[in-house]
Amino acid sequence: MSGPSATAVCWLTSQWGIGADVLIAYSMAPHESFERERERLGENTNFGELVAWDGIGDAAFGYTERLPVRVAYHTPAGHTKGWARVGDHTVWVRVNRSMVPLEEVRPLLEKVVERVSPAMHEHPIVLPAECPAPDHPVLARVFGEVEYARGDAGWECTYISSRGWVMRAGGVTLSPEALQQENESSDRSLAQGTLRQLSAPAGTSRLRGTDARDWADYLTIDATRQMLQLNFRDAGSGSRPVGVSEADFDELMDVLIQAWRDAVG
Repeated sequence: MSGPSATAVCWLTSQWGIGADVLIAYSMAPHESFERERERLGENTNFGELVAWDGIGDAAFGYTERLPVRVAYHTPAGHTKGWARVGDHTVWVRVNRSMVPLEEVRPLLEKVVERVSPAMHEHPIVLPAECPAPDHPVLARVFGEVEYARGDAGWECTYISSRGWVMRAGGVTLSPEALQQENESSDRSLAQGTLRQLSAPAGTSRLRGTDARDWADYLTIDATRQMLQLNFRDAGSGSRPVGVSEADFDELMDVLIQAWRDAVG
């Protein structure tokens, strides 16, 4: 989940084990994100195309972005996505780092709209046993009261607090090639000062972001090619939550690392 308004997201990851090739999402509470996003994208058409779609929900649009750069693994930057509003529900799909045309994304959005249901808003907290419980004492003290939470036993745990803070922890198993790419990217980030090295057991790399926009940690275990990433931010300001110290964040990390290790071995 992400954003100031609770949003449940299904991430479909790539064979590399890094990033998400496709995401499918819906709002868990009524809000105006559809109108805001349509307006924002309408002002950003230098490298993109915004198209209104009839016949999908109450209103819908598609947007495809074509940036003149390339990103990880030499794939084209940008993405293609479709948004729809159905009553109080907002749903959307997005294909990342692709050259997928809009006409191929529309059928996916239509399938999501067909499944819009009041039940999407009836269960704000749905977590597997593999995730720390919403009332865990460390979460309660540092993060605050959990209003929304979603998780996947395989492993991802995301929380939104009553303070408007978002915390997302996700683990992946990397291919040998992806692990090498990650290590090379980390070395560059360390040299540039955007990451710093933290102490960790032998065979384990633990890095922390230096950007003030959020708390971010990356933990990699070379032998098993397991990687954990955690991000913690204030959804409204887009920065590190006020009043949360590095020691507080370390406590949260300890809780989530233990849950992750218990889940993935």
